[in-house]
This record gives sequence, C-alpha cells and structure tokens, in this order.
Amino acid sequence: MLYVIILRGAEKRTNEGKRRMAKKAGGRSSKLDIRYSAEVGEVAAIAARELADGLAKMLAADASASSDPSIDARAIIISSGADAPANLALNKLTDDGFEISHPDKGSLAIQAGSERGLLHASYDLMERLGASFVPGAPGNFPKAPRDTLATMKPYSVTPAFKRRAMASDILTWNYTYPDRLAQHLKFDREFIPWMARRGINAFEYIRHPHDTVQRIDELTPLYKSHGIGVEYGGHVLQILMPRDQFELHPEWFPATKDGSRTPKGNLCVSNADAVRLACEGALNYVREYPESELLHIWGADVRDGAWCRCANCKKLSPQLQYMKIVNAVAAAYENAGVPVAYLAYHDTVDPDRKLRPLPNVWFEWAPRERCYIHAIDDPDCTINPRYFESLKRYLEIFEGRGHVFEYYADAILFGGLGFATPGVIGRDLRAYKGLGIDSISNLTFGAYSALAYPVNLEAFVRGTREPKFSVSGVVEDCAANRHPKAADALGKAYRAVEKAAAMVLDYADVMCPYKMKPEQAAAKKPQIVKAFTQFEHAVEIARHAKEKHGDALAGAEEELWSYSFEVMSGIGDYLRAQQEQGIVKHTLGQGAIAQIAGAIEHIHRIDANLKGTWGSYDLDWMREHWLDGLRKNLGAFEIKPGKLF
Repeated sequence: MLYVIILRGAEKRTNEGKRRMAKKAGGRSSKLDIRYSAEVGEVAAIAARELADGLAKMLAADASASSDPSIDARAIIISSGADAPANLALNKLTDDGFEISHPDKGSLAIQAGSERGLLHASYDLMERLGASFVPGAPGNFPKAPRDTLATMKPYSVTPAFKRRAMASDILTWNYTYPDRLAQHLKFDREFIPWMARRGINAFEYIRHPHDTVQRIDELTPLYKSHGIGVEYGGHVLQILMPRDQFELHPEWFPATKDGSRTPKGNLCVSNADAVRLACEGALNYVREYPESELLHIWGADVRDGAWCRCANCKKLSPQLQYMKIVNAVAAAYENAGVPVAYLAYHDTVDPDRKLRPLPNVWFEWAPRERCYIHAIDDPDCTINPRYFESLKRYLEIFEGRGHVFEYYADAILFGGLGFATPGVIGRDLRAYKGLGIDSISNLTFGAYSALAYPVNLEAFVRGTREPKFSVSGVVEDCAANRHPKAADALGKAYRAVEKAAAMVLDYADVMCPYKMKPEQAAAKKPQIVKAFTQFEHAVEIARHAKEKHGDALAGAEEELWSYSFEVMSGIGDYLRAQQEQGIVKHTLGQGAIAQIAGAIEHIHRIDANLKGTWGSYDLDWMREHWLDGLRKNLGAFEIKPGKLF
C-alpha cells in the first residue's frame, strides 16, 4: 500500500491575537489543517500528529491533525481550510522508502512505501528544515522561514539497510524488581519513539537461559504504534531443551570429552527425541508470540564446550551441530512464514563449508572479538581481515541471506567506559552494504548506552539510512543538542573520547587485558597512556561545562569519563605488572586492580535516570566478574624460603 502526506499553503490569520503572535514569530503565521484517513493505522496517525506539532513549532503555524472519513486511506492532507487534495501520480515505492515532491504549486507531498515510512519521512523532512533528534537530548525544533516548504527541492530516500534494528538483553530490564522495571520503562517510553523517528524498524529481544519472559509486555503496544517490528529468541537452546529433564533423559544432553553427559551446554543433536523436543519448544514461540518477525535460535553464550562430543556428534563440527538443530527448527517453521537465525558467533563465527541451510534460515554474524580501532574491511588491521573473510564465506553459503549483529553501544564489551567510533561505524556500514547486506542490528544497554555512546547511536541511525554520512556532523550535532550552552567545548570532549577509542579498542573485552599476547601488551601500554590522557582532557571540559552552565548531563559525563580515565590507568599498570616478577608484580598488580575497583564510585554518583538500570545495578555485578578475572590472571604470588629479602 502507498501512503501519502500532502502539505498545502497557508492562510492569513484574521484576529488581532493571532496577528500579535505572528508578529512575535517574525511575520504572518500559517494555519495548517492536517487530515488523515480514519482507516489508517496508529502509525500514520502518529506521523500526522507529530508532523503537525513539529511544523507548528518551526513555522510558527497554527496546526492541528484530525481524522477524516472522506480521505483515502493512502493519504494524509495538510491544507488551509477545505482545499481539495492535489492529484498525485502514485509511485512504486516499497518498504520504508519515501519521496518528497511538489504535485502542484503551493503543495508538498510525502509518499511512502509503508505506513511507518510516513513517520520516518515526517521526521526526515523536519530535520531538513533544521530540527535535530540526537540520543539523550530533547528534540530541537528551531524556527524556519515560512516559505521553506514551498522552496524545498524534491528528493527521495531509500534506506541503505532494509532491516535496521536495535537489540537488548531482556535481563537488563531487571523485570523481577518492580522499581527497577519502572526505571527502565521510563527510559523506553522516550527511546522507542526516538528509534522510530530515526528510522529504526525492528527491535530484537535477547533471552538468556535464566530469563522467565520473552519480551517486556508493557512495551508491546508502544513498538506497534511506532511501526517497530519485534523479534524474539536469543540464547534459548538451553531453554528449548529443559534442564529439568536431565535426570530422566541424560542422553538428550551434550556429552563432555570424557563421555559423561552434562546439563550444561546445548543438546545432543544426534538424539532424535532431543531435537524433536527443541523444535516443539520453538514452535510455541509462534503460537504464543505471533508478532515475532524473526526467530533467533542461539546456542549457549560460551566460547567453547557447549556442543556435544558423543560418538555421533563429535564427527560434526560445532557449526554443523548447530546447523542441524537450526534446520530442524526451520523445517518445523516452514509454514509459519517466520525466518530463523543461525548465529555466527564465538565457535561458529567461521563457517564450515559443509553447511547446508534451508531457504528460510538466515545467518546472523556477530564478530564480538573484532577490532574497533579499524573498520571491518581495513586490510591494515591484524584482526579484522579474518572476520571479514568469514562474513564473505557465510554470504556465499547462505546465498546472501544474512544479518550483521554489531556492538557499537555494548557496555559490557567496552567495560562501561565511554567511547566514540563514528568513523569506524561509517566505514563498516559502507563495507557491509558493499557486500549486499541490507540487515543490521546494534546491541544496546538502555539508558547507559545513551549516556556512554550517544555518538555511536547517532552514527548508526544515520548510517543505516545513508552510510556516507558526515562523521564530523554527527559529533557536532551530538554536542550542540546535548549541550547547547557548551557545544564547541563538548564537541572537543567527544573527539577526545573518540581518540581514546582509537588507541584501545583492538582487543576484546576492554576489561580483559590479560587476553593480549605479550608482544601486543607491550605495544599497548604507551597507547593506554595516551588514551587516559584523552579521557582526562574530556573530564576537564565536562567539569567546566557543569560548573559554568549548571549542565547536569555534562556532570554525568564528567563522572563517566573519570571512571574511564581511572580504569584505563589501572589497566596500564596491570599490563606493567604482568611483565614483572615476584613481589613487584604482586604489589603493582594488586594496586592496579584496586584502582580499577575503586573507579566504580564515579558511576555511583551519576543520576539513576541517566545511567539506567544497567549503570545502577548490572555494572556492579559485572564489575565483580571482571575483577575476579584480573585477579586470577595476574598469577599466584609465592614467597620462596630465603628469597624474600
């Protein structure tokens, strides 16, 4: 179906009060009647209402939106009075593509290939009039000349990526605690409309074995009303094969290297009953959640050891074991019309040439251990070429059916530190699009991602529509809208954070420096010194903005970047300690770990509404996991007799 918005000229205000309002606005004000069909869905109605609100602010217009049963379901009309709509030649637009044109003198039309395309187009139009909508800041609707609509040149937009998604772990909602859930929902009620306005059209819920829900029910109407499709699943193989069946049927579960069965891991894909039970569990998703547009059937979230090593299964690689169960689910799903995702991740990130996916199976490529200093296609990188080649091979095997799952706002991968990588994101998206990929998602952690990675979120939403976006424009717009009284200064702070990222993010995770090889660690130490110097610079800028302008957001960023500075400083000392011996290693290493541990106090001082549930609760338990890894990998300290002095 084709949807249309028509904007038609203005009429002069007639009463003295309106003349005075127009004079304050710098001229005569317009009266815009916005009418839309009573038959359209809520998404189109929201598009009309929000466009009316935005134009009223920007054009000093008296604008209102109302439904009209006489108007065709394919049109929303903005006119002065009862003017008849212009006749439009219908274009063959599809999906979320849209077009702006002048069907006749004095009118402007938006045509879209989908109802949600109207919402995307409405906000794109307002952006071209000067409005801005960056993450973590209220929408900005500056005044624009009244004749801007009449003089606007026609244009069209076909988003570079057909599926443009955000993803989050369900556990980050802390849904078993009513107060924590309420805190997250407060953020969601702003973030979901923001996603829709910026062209995001899908949201991916990631479930883990200990989760008891598939979605956050309170948000289902909000996603629907803003045209955002939802997807369910995640690391669910352990749920599809219920662990409570282990005592009765250990043969359904994976065998370890020594041949014993374990309730951990995935399942025995050579056992027909185990496969049947997993398929039945997957089919329940369709029955219980018919709105799901993509089913994510992922294995256990571990690097190794989740697959079966029984006599039959050990003949199959992890990739082939996984493909066997995904194909079984896909065969059961064949008539459901819902594609199934095979996750290329950890031990399945490199494809097995023997993979034979069914036609309704798509790979979901998640290169979590890649380098974020370099773009994914940068030949000078020592890490990414391996991943980029694996992506190409997956595309060949799956005949182009693939999604990319990226980590541009992953608070766990980045250790909760603030980073910005807009240049890398832009080049990544151009590389992915160059391979023919038109589906991509980005992992987020609620309000914490909006606080720590606003530049990355903004780069992602711009780049998924048009990968050749202005990197400097992203930084400048984030600074100007998040900090209107200190835009230039905070722009420098965001660039400092970007420079820090370019010195650090070539190993994953940030909080696991012990995973680096000795030669890599030796080369990394001077880079870390430069990185925490950049954080120190950003801290000073934010502190000044907080003190001079009373900028609360700058105060939160001051604490975030102080945390980042102290953690990076501690990691630098930790790497130094690993090259020492005996008591020197122990003393320096323990001091480094203590500094990293104490840095959390900066996050504790940030307002809960800005750091969200992840910053308020989840970061603390993740921190204990990180600290435990640092301690274990520092090495045991032994005092040998006669060697102390």
